[in-house]
Amino acid sequence: MTVAPARIQRLQEHGLTEYEARAYLALLELENSEASPIADLARVPRTKIYQALDGLESKKLLVVIPDRPKRYQVSPITSYIDSLEQGYRTRAETLCTAKGELTEEFAPKGRVQMERSGGFVVLKGRANISSKLCELMGKAQNDFAVATSAMGAHRLAYHNDLVQQARARGAAVRILAPGSAENGEACATLEQSADLRHALVDLGAVTLAFVDEKEVMLIHHVPDDRHYFQGADVALWSDDPAIVSSLKSLFTLGWGLSVPFAERASAGAKMADPLVKSVVENLSREARRIMITA
Repeated sequence: MTVAPARIQRLQEHGLTEYEARAYLALLELENSEASPIADLARVPRTKIYQALDGLESKKLLVVIPDRPKRYQVSPITSYIDSLEQGYRTRAETLCTAKGELTEEFAPKGRVQMERSGGFVVLKGRANISSKLCELMGKAQNDFAVATSAMGAHRLAYHNDLVQQARARGAAVRILAPGSAENGEACATLEQSADLRHALVDLGAVTLAFVDEKEVMLIHHVPDDRHYFQGADVALWSDDPAIVSSLKSLFTLGWGLSVPFAERASAGAKMADPLVKSVVENLSREARRIMITA
């Protein structure tokens, strides 16, 4: 077959387009022809044949005969191959001359270290998430900060040995939770091992935990946080600096509005201040919005 796929591919490997290759193979058979017979034999659309023939002329693979209508005379491929060869030789010589300069200019420098953006992991199930929280406590070296619910204080007290170990390693352990009659015993236990403050900002059934300004875990207790280990909780863990910083600022604001656990009876008087009340309400709404989005 004149216009065979294998022959078309070989020509394409040497710089011709598919339509140029088809037209050239047809013109090899016709030698001298108008455009229409070339298009028919090459199976090139009439709307594309003139573009293909112009391409062949620019590659010196045909000569245009100025008849009416135009005719096209095929040229041997030798001259085209010679021009390709000369182009490759010139390019190779240029590269050889510039090799030293290019090697020096584009040598690896190793001077810039890009910070990785951090990762995200979604955890499910209260038991799994509790284990991850314990892992975070176990690795804290400088700072372990937690904002949690009233029931969350019970769960932290259950793992008070890890809280004590973190403090023994020199980590500043800060726990922010609403104190109540229901969690008084748990808070009394935690108060011996950590800096415990009574929270004015209501996070709902949510826990925020931070380790050494490097990691954060945002936990949504589902359907509530009344049980130690049974629940369909969902948590997001991240070491992305932007996420850690953003959520830590929320904790810092809540910490600043809180009162020492031993002085929790003064919380009512503090909330009587309209400005404090407004800030606490706004922060509570923002906190809940973030939790729902997460």
